[in-house]
Amino acid sequence: MSYPLITLYTPGIKLDLARKADKYAPDAIIIDLEDTVPPDLKNEVRHEVAELIPDLVNPPLVRINNDNDYLENDLRAIITKNTRGILLPKVENTNNLEMVDSIMSESERELGLEKNSIKLILLIETALGVMRCYELASSLPRIESVSFGSAEDGDLQTNLGCSFSIEGPELLYARSRVLLEARAAKLPYVLDGAFSGIDDLDGFKEDCKISRRLGYDGRTLVHPAQIKPAREIYTISEEKIKYYQRVIQEFEASEKLGNASIKVDGKLVDYAMYNQAKSLLQRFRPDILAN
Repeated sequence: MSYPLITLYTPGIKLDLARKADKYAPDAIIIDLEDTVPPDLKNEVRHEVAELIPDLVNPPLVRINNDNDYLENDLRAIITKNTRGILLPKVENTNNLEMVDSIMSESERELGLEKNSIKLILLIETALGVMRCYELASSLPRIESVSFGSAEDGDLQTNLGCSFSIEGPELLYARSRVLLEARAAKLPYVLDGAFSGIDDLDGFKEDCKISRRLGYDGRTLVHPAQIKPAREIYTISEEKIKYYQRVIQEFEASEKLGNASIKVDGKLVDYAMYNQAKSLLQRFRPDILAN
């Protein structure tokens, strides 16, 4: 199964951008009903987005509003047979998630969809959300991923009262903790959040490299120019692919001789490293394992 690892935000008030976004080849687009839509336009834009979704070539993700004035109406309007999933912002408690899940399940029944077929991605954007990430991420079967609120001057930075830098020590603890707790919850992938410096492509690349080193699988993007460098960074090189191929081949040959600990390119390889090699190739080059 392919996951939306490189995703592109498009504002709900600019539907032409959503129509054109697929030409940039993101894994999925995210149509935003929250921060890019003025309050007095939210009801109108919601219905326009709902009408657009069936016409899109690829099923979109939709970021909804997570407050009482809009939440239920957003969900009921934009859950369709062509909706890939929901991004729920500022998640902090499981009662909120249970209510969202109930509405989503009801909508799935009405549409004749299987339960949990519409996925849920949680946006971790507050200190309390960070502290409760494992509890939140493991609370519902339909939760597919979380996205860390990494944007400069975004909700999490505001909530923490910290500064921002490309080096990232200010958000490092929160960024690492969200990743750790999402992995503990056994989510299939974990997303980093938006990088708001649209014109700072070098800074974006550096931030992606840090994110990838920490263990994030991909991220949400705010401009098409970010797609290509993000895809290059959140993958593994051909050199690494060849190394992991050798690990698998040489370990399996050694295993047949009764050995479960060998050296490949000067590195110890046992079952842990062998399993890591298979896991990475399964994700990035499943064709190799199939042969």
